Amino acid sequence: MGKITLVMLFLVLTLALGLQQVRGQSHPASREELPKITLGVIEEVILGPWGISFPARIDTGADLSSLDARDLVVRNNVADFKLGKRWGSRRLQLPIVEWRQVQTAMGTEKRPVVELSICIGPRLFSTPVTLKDRSDMIYPFLVGRSALTGVFLVDSSRSNTVQPSCAATL
Repeated sequence: MGKITLVMLFLVLTLALGLQQVRGQSHPASREELPKITLGVIEEVILGPWGISFPARIDTGADLSSLDARDLVVRNNVADFKLGKRWGSRRLQLPIVEWRQVQTAMGTEKRPVVELSICIGPRLFSTPVTLKDRSDMIYPFLVGRSALTGVFLVDSSRSNTVQPSCAATL
């Protein structure tokens, strides 16, 4: 199998496991039925399947999450990029699921969107993430409201309220 096929297979399996993890023991019908977890404005997240831990900015003003993607190249609808030095400069390749126009302080820009599995506190789930060189930002990962809806509450007076605890399932 090619790398892209393996990545896509992994994402499908991760999504299935993530939904199982999110549902917990009681198997409610949706994420909205789970007790909500309170997050602060900065939280540690784990990026699956690689198990890479990042400090993340929780941003309810952003629709989608965003990952720091250095030296981003798109070929055949696959994003090839590397993480910053602090995270091992690891090179990743992920299929692009769509392109989005994103509003920035400088206007709008078109960004590739990939599907990632992330762990925040006890929750493992799949979410769309834009790729952008965030080397000028303090945090390499920004968690947007589409990833938070129905599961998390944000207390802007707090930080580091939960530790990722779903790493064993990544």
